[in-house]
Amino acid sequence: MMLARRPVGRPGHVIEDGGELELGYVLRRSAWGAGFAYEAATAALRAAADELPDQPVLVVTQTANQRSLKLAARLGFRTVSTFEEFDAEQTLCAAPLSGFRI
Repeated sequence: MMLARRPVGRPGHVIEDGGELELGYVLRRSAWGAGFAYEAATAALRAAADELPDQPVLVVTQTANQRSLKLAARLGFRTVSTFEEFDAEQTLCAAPLSGFRI
């Protein structure tokens, strides 16, 4: 699980200057569906919400990756737009960091 600034030069931003926080993760296939990504993402987002000022957080995933889109929705992210990158359609989702405060 990782929270990092989305590079300004990449497509997929919700603020003009870019540099928003982006949630990313990679799990072994054997761990899919066990709830690990949800638990880790929730913990990371709550910790960030306690330490950082409110700002948009992004999730970008291939539109074809329905499992990731369902996870993003379960976490409270909403679809903003789609764009092409890496020869595939990507979906950009966003949520306010303040939404993860306990």
